[in-house]
Amino acid sequence: MLRRQLVLLSFAAPLLAQQPAADSTVVDTVAPGLVHTYVVRAAGPWRAHVLSVDLRGQRYAVRSVRALDSLRGREKVTDIARRARASGLVVRAAINADFFDLKTGESVNNQVSGGKLWKALAMSGPPGGTVKSARGQFGITRRGKPVIERFVFSGIVHAGRAFWALDGVNAIPSNGQGLVLWLAEGNGRPRFDSTRAGRELRAQLVRGTWRDSLTLRTRGRVSAADSTPLAPDEVALVAYGPTAARLDSLAALGRPLVVRADWLPSVGALDELIGGWPVILRDGAPTVSESAVRELTGKTNADVRHPRSLIGFDADTSHLYLVAIDGRSSASVGMTLAEAADFLRGLGVAHALNLDGGGSTALVVDERIVNKPSDPAGERSVANALLIVGRTP
Repeated sequence: MLRRQLVLLSFAAPLLAQQPAADSTVVDTVAPGLVHTYVVRAAGPWRAHVLSVDLRGQRYAVRSVRALDSLRGREKVTDIARRARASGLVVRAAINADFFDLKTGESVNNQVSGGKLWKALAMSGPPGGTVKSARGQFGITRRGKPVIERFVFSGIVHAGRAFWALDGVNAIPSNGQGLVLWLAEGNGRPRFDSTRAGRELRAQLVRGTWRDSLTLRTRGRVSAADSTPLAPDEVALVAYGPTAARLDSLAALGRPLVVRADWLPSVGALDELIGGWPVILRDGAPTVSESAVRELTGKTNADVRHPRSLIGFDADTSHLYLVAIDGRSSASVGMTLAEAADFLRGLGVAHALNLDGGGSTALVVDERIVNKPSDPAGERSVANALLIVGRTP
């Protein structure tokens, strides 16, 4: 029945031009393996857009992209997708992703893009907040499999048989202690603040990438951390709190250092990683109540109906789902996290993560934003996005 419906609608008017009645489902085959479904339910009332991506056959890839290709700053999802297309990518769809600081545009969680590590930390939380936890994140392994976990960064600096823990990249530790590697991408953000001073050791990036390892050559002496911009081939190892001893040991070596990144729980190397909050489905079972404890989900997020951006995949990881639920209007009031989890289960989703929602919710399909953003001014500028990219033959 579904196959027949898809064939019929492939000859119909574009989905956006159709006017579905209450309790209707309109399906449009955007491209082979890429299906856009528009769901209307009077019970909410709810209006939701679902993009199903067939990951089998490696026809499509998932990419995590920073706004403005910068650690800070904001950009509309439509503009992020447009820039990616201009760079040569065949962008078929895009959705907003992580929560962020409205003033700076810095995302709350970890991010890896094409194997490049933009930001890494052990714990995260509301910008400026004092309570932190390991939040849910969506990733793509090097083997192309989607994963959703509460990932914690676990890095290592070593020279020969000597090893030191690396606690973060381009981020001041929330607990005020740890060894962090700052890269040129972190320029523009102070490497210290009023409560978390640091000591730093400059080094030259000799070779390597995050997909394997970085080789650094230290230079100069340990000094107080400052905000002096780093050159493209320069890094700064900054120690906060009691971890200053690690920095002194590294400086005393006078030999190249090797830096490796890993994540816990271990799922193998991650080529893409982006944050959300919280995990709402695991193995087909709702986890909303557990998230209140594990991810410190607030009631104003969980129990209030909001516009929602969601990402998930089925039990055999063959299909990925990008979902935008409209809200804050008489046509669609939005969903609570529990309602969103139930809605996704009905689609056959087994694992799901709530992304930044509210006025940030935006789903783009083939250069057009298909949902109705709730901000009066329309589409909001956000920190990052997930792209569905067609692989070139």
